[in-house]
Amino acid sequence: MSCLRWLCRRHIPYAARRSFLQKVSDRMIHSERITQKQGRILQALIKSEDKRLMCSASRFMNLRSTPEDDGVQSEVREKVMSHLEAAWHETFREMTTYQARQLAHKGRDRHESSQADLTYGEVKFSSLARILVEDLRRHNIELKGTFYDLGSGTGRGVIAAALVGSFSRLCGVELLSDLHSAAVDVQKVYEHVVAPRLGLDVEQEVKFVQGNFLKADWSDANVIFINSTCFSKPLMEKIVKQAVNLSPGTCVVTLTHPMVSPYFDLLESKKYDMSWGEATAHIHVRTAKAMPENEKKAQYWSKRIPGRGNYGAIFDGYTSA
Repeated sequence: MSCLRWLCRRHIPYAARRSFLQKVSDRMIHSERITQKQGRILQALIKSEDKRLMCSASRFMNLRSTPEDDGVQSEVREKVMSHLEAAWHETFREMTTYQARQLAHKGRDRHESSQADLTYGEVKFSSLARILVEDLRRHNIELKGTFYDLGSGTGRGVIAAALVGSFSRLCGVELLSDLHSAAVDVQKVYEHVVAPRLGLDVEQEVKFVQGNFLKADWSDANVIFINSTCFSKPLMEKIVKQAVNLSPGTCVVTLTHPMVSPYFDLLESKKYDMSWGEATAHIHVRTAKAMPENEKKAQYWSKRIPGRGNYGAIFDGYTSA
């Protein structure tokens, strides 16, 4: 029998293990190593006496580890993230990557936009979770307020952010109607099956809208994610131009292509594994630099040209499910 299995088999009462894990949970929440939502997930796992977590607790206690030990907290957090990733996969069990690509291909063929701009690619939960939970929090960017995924596909980024963050509102904007419809179906699975099973109240407003994100108002965002790997240079320039309307401190994460603008600071660039291969995640934050008056006037009038779409706040009304 291996040393690890021996340590796990040494009898320690479940009540003692739960007490130990409760102390770990309290310290992690107090030190903000996990969010309040992740803390609730951990509490549910402790209450249900999750086997993997109980085994880890037994090993920690036999090694005379304390709840303050970094190794203990890191492993417990990994257990929580693993549990959330399993929930994410369950949410998309009926919408596989292959099915999503077929829907994207069908929608792209009948659309007039650039084929490259509509290329479909999916983020991995583990990668996006690390970007949000580790990278953004390292730069003191809170996972609160309003989250947008521009070009949200079947909703994988939005659901991942809903699981790991404490956002009050989350919105995915997708141009292709077939992908949007799939995202709406996924939302129902998350809200009516997965979230209740996790023991979470659906206190967040999750919304998917169908339309061109350049014609939508996302100026109320706190965090924006854009899977921009296949976006053309002209499209990126339009995104940057509209993003100037964001409030100072707003975070924008893009993949592969960074935002080039005097109104944004690039905080960090880091490579992550995605469904199509490796991609660099660029983390930007809107600076406090004000836009010149002539640029403000130009944007003001451009928004009022007929046919430019709805510039009202998305959560106040827009083409949605």
